[in-house]
Amino acid sequence: MRKNGMWLIEFYAPWCGHCRKLEPVYRQVFTELKNSGSGVIVSKIDATRYSNVASEFDVRGFPTLKFVNGDKVYTHRGDRSKEDILDFVNKAKGPAVRNIASVGKFNEIKTLHGKSVFFMFVGNGDENDDLFKKYSSLAEKHIIESYFYSGPKNSLPDKVTIKTFPTVLVFKDKNIFEFDVGESEVVTKDKLEKWLNRERFPAFPKVQGGGLNELVTAAKYLVIVVVNKDSSVKNECKKVKKVVSNVALNHRQKYHQDFQFLWMPDEETANSITMSFLNIPSIVVLETASQLHYISDKNVTDLTEQSIQDFLDGIKVGKVDAYGGTGFLSKLKRAGFDFLTTVLSIWQASRWLFLLMFGLPTVIISVVCYSLCCMETIDEGVNSDDEDMDEYEGQRRELEENEENDQQENHEPPKIDHEKYE
Repeated sequence: MRKNGMWLIEFYAPWCGHCRKLEPVYRQVFTELKNSGSGVIVSKIDATRYSNVASEFDVRGFPTLKFVNGDKVYTHRGDRSKEDILDFVNKAKGPAVRNIASVGKFNEIKTLHGKSVFFMFVGNGDENDDLFKKYSSLAEKHIIESYFYSGPKNSLPDKVTIKTFPTVLVFKDKNIFEFDVGESEVVTKDKLEKWLNRERFPAFPKVQGGGLNELVTAAKYLVIVVVNKDSSVKNECKKVKKVVSNVALNHRQKYHQDFQFLWMPDEETANSITMSFLNIPSIVVLETASQLHYISDKNVTDLTEQSIQDFLDGIKVGKVDAYGGTGFLSKLKRAGFDFLTTVLSIWQASRWLFLLMFGLPTVIISVVCYSLCCMETIDEGVNSDDEDMDEYEGQRRELEENEENDQQENHEPPKIDHEKYE
């Protein structure tokens, strides 16, 4: 496989509900890649039958999408929509750093990415430039996380101005931000990487499921607006998203360093974070390092830009109560909640599978327990009856002996009860 071109592989399990949900989308991806002549081979592997292959590729859940190109293996952690999977494939194919040679090409790239984010190294084309070498190395490392370009200064429109040369720019949220070397004027790879991680997301992106893992390195806190498609709360969700978006865009300088804002139409992931079933819409702030989370005690629909700022400021200074974490009780609660959600997901995916996994064992255990209880009761009854019979026989012998002794003392012959023999 590794020696036969580029592969997009889905590892799935027959009983997995999310795998079944992905199936029509994956068929569309297959058709798109085939018709475009991408050269990518699209395949599926049943990880329950070929567990050795799944183990080789470090598959830990279902469905898992992997892009394989020789010794390079990339895992898709974003949304499972057709557009996101195709975007993942396009990034993984490479090259890590793509060239922009003219203003026309730059405008084409800018239109192509639309609301997404891309980086550009602006230099004189010297591949031995220290900043370019660090930039290209990090582009290889984060190839599936963003798009990286390079080009000369004259490939930028005249309205784009830069403070230093060479430099690195990021294009996002209809704005341009330049990498700031800082007072030290020494560019280290670590400093550049931290900046790339912090800037590679829009101010208020949509994130689902596994995509949340990508944002862990973006900021210390993730501000998550949880919504759904239920028409009964559509207006409330829209209002909350608008207010939080305004805070993210209008107060970038204040919060961008520590907070990454996002919205999530995925209740399951949000419920998993809080280990509870949230009301929709909700705002949850997750501290990525400690796994602590914060929930406002106010009605979400009544929140304003100022009250959200107060809430975030309170989190930074420790005035807001935190929940969760990595302690023993939290781990115990996590295990219980995960078990409950797993049972519910199996029930929703297949009633027959649920009955097979939980109903049949429950019936068997119940029958065994009932049998054991009944056997114990019967044994006690038998023992009790034996003891009563022994006691009765002892009393009877004692009476007969007493009667015989009395007769011998009185020297009277024993009396015969004639009626008894008649």
